[in-house]
Amino acid sequence: MSDGSLWIVIPAGQQASGAWIDDTLRQRAAEQGMSAKVPLAADFPRQRIEVVRGPGAEDRLQELFLRRGWSDGLPVVAPTAARVKEALSFTPLAPAEVMGEVEPLKGVATVEKVAANAVMAGCRPEYLPVVLAAVACVLEPDFNMRGVQTTDENVTPLLVVNGPVIHELAINGSFGALGPGWQANAAIGRALRLVMNNIGGGWPGAVSFAGLGQPGRYTLCLAENEGQSPWAPLHVDAGLAAGTSAVTATRAESVINVTGGLAEIASVMGSAASGFGILWSGRPTVLLAPAVAADCARRGMSKDDVRRYLWEHGRWRREHWEKSWLSERIVANRRWPEWVEEAAKAGDIPAARAPNDIVLVVAGGDIPIPQNAYCPSWGFPPACITREVRLPADWRTLLADAAEAAVALVER
Repeated sequence: MSDGSLWIVIPAGQQASGAWIDDTLRQRAAEQGMSAKVPLAADFPRQRIEVVRGPGAEDRLQELFLRRGWSDGLPVVAPTAARVKEALSFTPLAPAEVMGEVEPLKGVATVEKVAANAVMAGCRPEYLPVVLAAVACVLEPDFNMRGVQTTDENVTPLLVVNGPVIHELAINGSFGALGPGWQANAAIGRALRLVMNNIGGGWPGAVSFAGLGQPGRYTLCLAENEGQSPWAPLHVDAGLAAGTSAVTATRAESVINVTGGLAEIASVMGSAASGFGILWSGRPTVLLAPAVAADCARRGMSKDDVRRYLWEHGRWRREHWEKSWLSERIVANRRWPEWVEEAAKAGDIPAARAPNDIVLVVAGGDIPIPQNAYCPSWGFPPACITREVRLPADWRTLLADAAEAAVALVER
C-alpha cells in the first residue's frame, strides 16, 4: 500500500560540467539580501529523482519548491516520474536529448527537464511538443536569452502558435486569447517561464533585474486566429507549409491594448512606448483584431500593405525623440542606430527599421469595437523565430487515447 510519497523528477538545471545552477543562485540571492525568500535554495539531493515522503507529500512539495525557488509563486503540479514519462510519450525525442543551454547560467535543457517543468506548469501531456518547440525558439542565439533574462527592462517571450495543433489542443486565438480560462495558453506559456527560471536561473531580483516585471512574465501565449484572417498565417510567412504546426517567439516589453483601427494602432506605435525597440532595432508585434483585418482586406490591403501603413504612420515625433529620456540618459554618449539617425534627418522616427520588421498576427474575437494590441520589442538582434512542432508518428492515436482517458476520469 502506498504511503503517499512522490517520486519526482528534479526540475533544476545542471551545467555541462555537472555543476547545479542552484549553487550559484543561492550565492546571488544572498548577495541581494534574498535568502529569507528562498531559505532552501540549493538544498536538494543531487540526483535525477527525489522522493518526497509521507501522506502530506503534496503539501510538502509545494513548500519545498517555493522555498527552493523552483516556482513562479503559484502552486505547481508535482512533476512525478509517472507524469513526466506520460508527457514524454507525446514526443519523438529521447528524454536525454540535449536541446541546448539556457542562459544566463547555462543549465542544460534536456527533453526530460523541459517535460518536468511543463508538468509543473499544469501542461497536459499532449502539450509537450508545443513547449519543446517554444524552448527551441528561445534557445536560438538570435533570441538573446542572456539579455532577456538579465536586463532591467520588462521584456518577456511572446509565443504565437499556428497550424493544426491549435485546434487539436484547443489553443485559443479568439475571445480572451491573452486572458484567463484557456488551459493550453496559460500552461504552455507558464512552462516556458519555469524553464527559464529553473534551468536558466532567471530568478527575479537575483539574476533578472527587470524593474517592475509584467503579468506576461507568468505566461504570454496565444494562437493566431487563422480562421478569421484574410491573409496567410504567421508560420507561412516564415516559410513553413500551411498544414505544419509551429511556434513563433518574439520579445514583448509589454502588451498595450488599442481600441480602433490602423490609425489608432499607429498612434500608439509612434510614441515613447517604442523607444527601446527603436534603440535596438527590434521587431514589434501587432495583434490585429479580426474586424480590422477584414476591413483592410475589403479595401484591398495585403499584409505587406498593412505593415507599410503602420511603418509610415506609426512614427515617434522627432522633437519628442530628441527630448526623450532615452536620448538624454542612455544614448547621450553614443549614437542611435544609423537608420534612426537617417530617419531623424528627414522627419519622424518609425517604430521599426523596415515595414517587414513589424510582426503582424490576427488574433482576438470578432467584435464591432475592435480590440487590438501592440507589443513593443526590446533587445538585439531583431528576433522573430519560428520552429516546427515535432509530433510523434502515432500523434492522433495518442490524442484520442488522452481524450478518452479524460472522459473516463470525469465519469468515475
